[in-house]
Amino acid sequence: MAKFNLSVTTITFSIIILISISISVSIRLGGRTKVEDVKTNKEIQAMGKYSVEEYNRLRRSQPGNNEGELTFSQVMEAEQQVVAGMKYYLTIETLSKSSGDPKVFQAVVEVKPWLHSKKLLKFAPSTANLLPVW
Repeated sequence: MAKFNLSVTTITFSIIILISISISVSIRLGGRTKVEDVKTNKEIQAMGKYSVEEYNRLRRSQPGNNEGELTFSQVMEAEQQVVAGMKYYLTIETLSKSSGDPKVFQAVVEVKPWLHSKKLLKFAPSTANLLPVW
């Protein structure tokens, strides 16, 4: 009887551990993770440049659009998320081509390498303000 109780206890404990591990893994999968060393990460900087170029291309294709184009400066922050592919959340510093004023934008890019696909999902002004540097 003691052996049976020990086996039931061991099995119950093992099931609890497995459930705990699976819950913690499922929380991380699909969650956003911060990209480290953004300013030296060539892939992330290229993703930011693509975002600005794609934004400019889409703006030019809209009739009656008088807004100035942007020049890519740098990706300041980035997060990535595993989806059906990889989704990147970027904070991008740009310069207005007409005035030279710095502007910050938030961009979301979805990449599906097996399809050789990259798509700009969102590009909008950021709520973060750039402070002038004297």
